[in-house]
Amino acid sequence: MTKLVHKIVRQIISFVCNQYLILFFIITLGLKLAYFNTYITKVTWPDNQYSFGIIFGFISIAILFLPLLFFNKHKNKLAIILATVISALILIDTVYYSYFAALPGVGLLGSIGQAGSVGPAILDLMHWQLILYFVDIILIIVFHKQIRQFFKGLETKFNVVKQNKTTSLLVTIVTIIIMFMALFPMSPIKFNDIIDKGYDTVSTSQYYGLIMSHAVDTIRFIKQETTHLSAAEEATLTSWVKINKPAQVTSDLNGIAKGKNVIMIQVESLGGFVINQTVNGKEVTPNLDKLTQTSQFFPNNRFIIGAGHTSDTDFVANTSYFPLTDAAVFVRYGQDDFDSLPKTLLSNGYSAYAYHGFNRSFWNRDVALVSLGYQKFYAADSYPKGTMINMGLNDGDFLSKTAEYIKDQPKPSFSYAITLTSHVPFETTDQMKELGININDYPNQVGGYLENINYVDRMLGKFFEKLKSEGLYDDSLIVIYGDHVPVLTAFSAGTINYNPETVQGKEVPLIIKLPQESIGKTYLNQATNLDIMPTILDLTGVKTDNLMFGQSVFANKSNGAMDVCTDQLVVFSGSDDCKSKLTEEKNKSAEIIRYNQFHNL
Repeated sequence: MTKLVHKIVRQIISFVCNQYLILFFIITLGLKLAYFNTYITKVTWPDNQYSFGIIFGFISIAILFLPLLFFNKHKNKLAIILATVISALILIDTVYYSYFAALPGVGLLGSIGQAGSVGPAILDLMHWQLILYFVDIILIIVFHKQIRQFFKGLETKFNVVKQNKTTSLLVTIVTIIIMFMALFPMSPIKFNDIIDKGYDTVSTSQYYGLIMSHAVDTIRFIKQETTHLSAAEEATLTSWVKINKPAQVTSDLNGIAKGKNVIMIQVESLGGFVINQTVNGKEVTPNLDKLTQTSQFFPNNRFIIGAGHTSDTDFVANTSYFPLTDAAVFVRYGQDDFDSLPKTLLSNGYSAYAYHGFNRSFWNRDVALVSLGYQKFYAADSYPKGTMINMGLNDGDFLSKTAEYIKDQPKPSFSYAITLTSHVPFETTDQMKELGININDYPNQVGGYLENINYVDRMLGKFFEKLKSEGLYDDSLIVIYGDHVPVLTAFSAGTINYNPETVQGKEVPLIIKLPQESIGKTYLNQATNLDIMPTILDLTGVKTDNLMFGQSVFANKSNGAMDVCTDQLVVFSGSDDCKSKLTEEKNKSAEIIRYNQFHNL
């Protein structure tokens, strides 16, 4: 028995001495993944789920390094290269999550060119502390000679035999067994659901670890690109829609804007926390503040974005469908046969034009907007040269010229304008000094944002005046909303006390000015950007049998309004299990988008 124990101990020492670098990286990379799950994503799960995500992080790293156990030559070099690649991946995930609150997926590779436009903002997130992700690799490279001599001395001291492949094979088998034992309590069926139903990458990383999250995303992407719905699956989807799709809900304001022009304005990074607030004794958004007093105002409106960020708001507002968590809909599915707001209005005699002061190919808008039904898309190349602020043409020149284009647009007209000046990195110019603040007195980018959004508000005020001079303002239904909140840290300024960890980080204003309206109303009931399309159709009196996951914000129970979940996303009536129903709706919405099933609905 003593000889057997002695032999086992010598085998273990031999294994450690031969595989010390692989074992070292399994530990250090596992700790990096644990740090990422614990301090970067900051998602709170039940203890068993959270602990499993950390454990599986170590297991997934071990699986990646297992093949190196059987290498004799260049094993350590390959281990260093693999550790560097994984560390770089964690770094990329950290920076990406800090900006987008999501993880990058394979489906985003098609939109890699968009990164240059937000590069300055992302560079601001690159702190020197991130080099710590590579400290283990640096230490190994610097002290590898000494470390190798130490383990050779250990082999000599214990007179261990040269390691054979049997030990490596045994370790591999045990690791794989542990992995499957870890997976089974989580249910293989549920794991298959994650691949098929597309749970978001952040949830997957917390549940199964960051490496597994990327593996699931890659598997999902391959399946989506290589599989199609069978006739039976299409029939099942069509049946689900037929059973679950509610009748179009109307309100007491139905048809109040019938035959009127519709102007929809998506304002970049317009957070609800700046509305009706002052800084340095001045209103941050005086023109929008005034508009909330003479319009229908929804301060609690929720934005909904996925992997496509701003472009997802374009998609949600124009279709009333959920965005995807693993891909930008506009980029990967921009040629889909969307059911949409512009197509519906076109079929009722409207013209439909879109306006944006940036490159027409950004977020694949030149393709996606055509698929949505827009007859013309005026992008940067459609506007006279002017001062560029942040990403594109300044909103003063953009909105002024857009008002002229709208004047000439065939009536009744549906005009969709996307502003841009208040985009990161929130640089300031002489045009942006109305608040009279020192931006250096505020946390990173906060002061710049306040001056930017104040400038955009002033340009919107001039835009409204130009519409009035053209006789378009009173005769139009005007809808204004934010695409998402800005990515800012918590701060206080004047009457503003902003904390992105609270509901403030989820809310953007929704302002609806009815034709000839002079007396407004504020609604405390929640809305989402899913509700924009059905609301416009309700107010214009346009009927549709399109599947829409939102409803008119003016609908109430007497008009057949649907139930809403606690997080205020709409669910179809008759469901007691809100969370389950929402998951079902998002999955069906994703299935329709991924397989371009709009024509079957």
